[in-house]
Amino acid sequence: MRTLIYARFSSDLQNARSIEDQIRICRERAHAEGWEIVDVYTDYAISGAAGISQRPGLNAMLARATAGGIDQVLAESTSRIARHQGDAYSIREQLTCAKVRLFTLADGEIDDIKGWVKGFLDAQQRKDLAFNIKRAQRGVVAQGRAPAGLAFGYRRANRFDERGEVIRGLREIDPDQAVIVRRIFTEYADGSNARAIALRLNADGIAGPSGGTWRASTIHGDRTRHNGMLINRLYRGELVHNRTSKVTDPMSRKVRIRANPQSEWLVEPVPHLRIVDEALWRAVAHRFESVATLKPVLHRRPKRLLSGLVVCGICGGGYSVVTAHKMGCSRERDGGGCTNSRMITVDRLEARVIGGLQEQMLDPELVSIYVAEYHRASAEAATAARRDRAQIERRHAEASRKVDRLVAAVAEGGSDFAEIRAALGKARADRDRLAEDMREIEAHNVVALHPSIIDDYRRQMDDLARTLTGDADNREEAAPVLRSLIERITVKPAEGPRGVEIEITGRLANILALAAGSPNIDTGTVLLERAKGIEPS
Repeated sequence: MRTLIYARFSSDLQNARSIEDQIRICRERAHAEGWEIVDVYTDYAISGAAGISQRPGLNAMLARATAGGIDQVLAESTSRIARHQGDAYSIREQLTCAKVRLFTLADGEIDDIKGWVKGFLDAQQRKDLAFNIKRAQRGVVAQGRAPAGLAFGYRRANRFDERGEVIRGLREIDPDQAVIVRRIFTEYADGSNARAIALRLNADGIAGPSGGTWRASTIHGDRTRHNGMLINRLYRGELVHNRTSKVTDPMSRKVRIRANPQSEWLVEPVPHLRIVDEALWRAVAHRFESVATLKPVLHRRPKRLLSGLVVCGICGGGYSVVTAHKMGCSRERDGGGCTNSRMITVDRLEARVIGGLQEQMLDPELVSIYVAEYHRASAEAATAARRDRAQIERRHAEASRKVDRLVAAVAEGGSDFAEIRAALGKARADRDRLAEDMREIEAHNVVALHPSIIDDYRRQMDDLARTLTGDADNREEAAPVLRSLIERITVKPAEGPRGVEIEITGRLANILALAAGSPNIDTGTVLLERAKGIEPS
């Protein structure tokens, strides 16, 4: 029986060896039954409640299973396959259609009845676990301990109890960082804004909370979510818990942070952790509230045609609306250390992007060139990737184990050392890069653009451009189509004292779908193949 093995674990804070254990016991069962193992698929640190599209290993496994030549999928339990009832049903439907059975070590072959019952129990277990975690966190806060995170100005003070077990969540003031906290509060109370404070801290070479540069948003925070240093009540000697809740969007499966009403907050006095005296705290709170009502019109910025797509070509940060009509690098404006001070009006940017798409990237002859280049590069990449797959998988496993060790070190207080934080960041980047390499091995779709549709394609581009420059209703309707064609817009300073250069990175698969008149254009956030084009001068 030709078998695919699938394994998954949920979080960076869990042991990555869990996947190795799952694979090992699945191999043992397959060997005992005489099943032929065709391939193994994994998802590292991804929740079972994540959408199917957000789990590359599961996607690759389903693609292989439905391609034919596979008899069954083997996993440790149904909870490894999915912890969402809708996903569990959809996965079983796809496997059933391909005449592939789902078999788990815990429950044997999963039929419709068993799948429905296990899907409900797996989803409910995830909700019960979340409830128990919340309850445990409340107990930790009631004892004056932090349930998670380490605020700037403090360090871990974990110790052992009489039974030799670690008491976690204990904090103490870091004298060096406390000086910086008082400086920030004092300068703000004296009239400086958050951006000016961040610029001075960066100029003085003072590392930010994450070890990098200071940003105004770190200091000022978000009023709705009640975060940021200036309103962190821990500096006043109060530990606040349950300010926000995580809510999963049922459509995109993205986790959203939602502010809870203050009546649901849990506040515990911790006077030994107070850094800012009451007079300074009240002075900062008074100014913070008074500034909030100065220019409310600036907080009601409407959504733009290109919102979220524009990035700075110098620092990689977002390009956002910084005045009523102009866009600029948010990091440069936020004191994040970027040197790109060039701005461009919103209308001018939109006009240049639409013109660049119409005249350059969406030209049918150029798209044909993109397709030919894509075929060549895809074939070369596929050959090289298949040759190196075993080495990439081995390096990915090593990187995952390294992340595990460093996470354990951080949990034991190692986050106080910049070297450990830097090593953890690099290890995670290596792991994610290798995981992306493995995903790219799986499949390389072939795309084509038939010459007979070039005239129709040019007409569609002209119609789209006219619609986007027309009345507001038609523009709103056409905007998702335009956005679906763009992966990223990069803005960087032009040569000379003024102006910017713009580079458009497009989604090749969506461009070709529109060219072929297909209605299946993905207007979501899934990243497809890309093609670059520089706007005309």
